[in-house]
Amino acid sequence: MAIYLKIAQQLKNEIHQQYESGDLLPAEQKLASRFQVNRHTVRRAIDELVQDGLIKRFQGLGNQVTQPAIDYSLDNQSCFTYNLSKAGMTLETQVLGCYEETLPYELTKRLTLPNDQKAVMIKTCRSINEQATTLIKHHLFGVTKQVMRGYQSDSLHHFLQEHYQFQATRGKTRLKARMPTFDECQQLQIGRGIPVMEIHSQYYLIESDTLMEYSISVSRSDIFEYSVEP
Repeated sequence: MAIYLKIAQQLKNEIHQQYESGDLLPAEQKLASRFQVNRHTVRRAIDELVQDGLIKRFQGLGNQVTQPAIDYSLDNQSCFTYNLSKAGMTLETQVLGCYEETLPYELTKRLTLPNDQKAVMIKTCRSINEQATTLIKHHLFGVTKQVMRGYQSDSLHHFLQEHYQFQATRGKTRLKARMPTFDECQQLQIGRGIPVMEIHSQYYLIESDTLMEYSISVSRSDIFEYSVEP
């Protein structure tokens, strides 16, 4: 086995046993001295760790240990709270606002809705193990602001089932990666250099096939991996 692969394997073992997400590996020069190799060999070993998703390189900071990405399935029954609770994660929901608004023209055109269509907007911040990971704007149809102000935490879809007997399935979903805004950096506690994944989702009532929700979520790209089920 090549020397750089042996070093990579040794560092992998140490990361699993001794490091937590966010910790920094020793400087490459120190690792080179420790393993009695040149820095080029150490860099090749670090490259292996980067490819395996165990660390990320940050200019001016060093090589930082990352937590394993969360595999999030975008199937027609996927639900944020259910998916992540099933994986044994501690979830928190903070409601940032609840109000009624007229949808922007571009959105009504995309959804083929009347130009003066109104919706109840709920903004939430979702945290996993006390770390903010996702910001969501929920546009809800067929509900009232008075009832939705009772939603405070846990699954929004469960709240809708309980109060409106709504059962929904995911429809069209659009994904795009982009750089975060200043406010998103503040809320998600990330640097401007870490991209976010923006997901637009449509949910339809199973019984009537009418639009129940249009949501826009913005999530940290260093935490989630998305899989699309057929």
